[in-house]
Amino acid sequence: MLAKSDIEFALSIQNRCFKLLLWLGNAIREGFVPLIKAHDLAGAGHAARSWVETHFYNLPDECRPLSDELTPFANFFGTYLETSFDLVARPKERYFSSCGCFCPWCSRLAQAQHLKPKALTREDKERAAKLRLRRMEMIAREEKLPSYELRIKDCLSDESLRIQASLSAYGAALLNRLKGISDGPAVLALWRDFAWSSNGAPLRRFKLQSKHILEAEQRLLGVLQNHAGL
Repeated sequence: MLAKSDIEFALSIQNRCFKLLLWLGNAIREGFVPLIKAHDLAGAGHAARSWVETHFYNLPDECRPLSDELTPFANFFGTYLETSFDLVARPKERYFSSCGCFCPWCSRLAQAQHLKPKALTREDKERAAKLRLRRMEMIAREEKLPSYELRIKDCLSDESLRIQASLSAYGAALLNRLKGISDGPAVLALWRDFAWSSNGAPLRRFKLQSKHILEAEQRLLGVLQNHAGL
């Protein structure tokens, strides 16, 4: 089962990373934060850390990680740029790199003002379904309960339980992203399962809290216990 302290830490990092992403759109466009080539091909998390270290004192307080949070912050920020957003297509424009780097991470960072949420594919949604199933199986194993895949799939056909499973799986994904591990747009599909309405629009004023995830896990545990006859 996920721990409250771990989830609250991950949500705090997520909140500051998202604020940084929004702030970057204006800062880079206005030339306040120029791009500096400070990374190699070691991965998005490494690239993000190099960039954050370079511009640390230029970042607003609400977007800046604490000194002992730099690695998880950078890891999470790197996954944000790769799993949740696409660049708006502008065929007549050519990307110019002021830092001499044309990697996908630098390209997305340079054009942060042109980022838009990814359009989910059928494969992304199928991957999200597997993440829900895997999370319930993990809870069952952790609690030493039998994990009957067919029974779990059957209970996930219920919309209410599916949403609870999405919350739980999203919570697990948050912790993985602190390590630079992401399941790609499938995580966005999980988010939209509980943060968007049935008609495909974001729920106004919705703010994910640790209690949403923890209460979802408890409900899923109850379902698994019922299947086990406990």
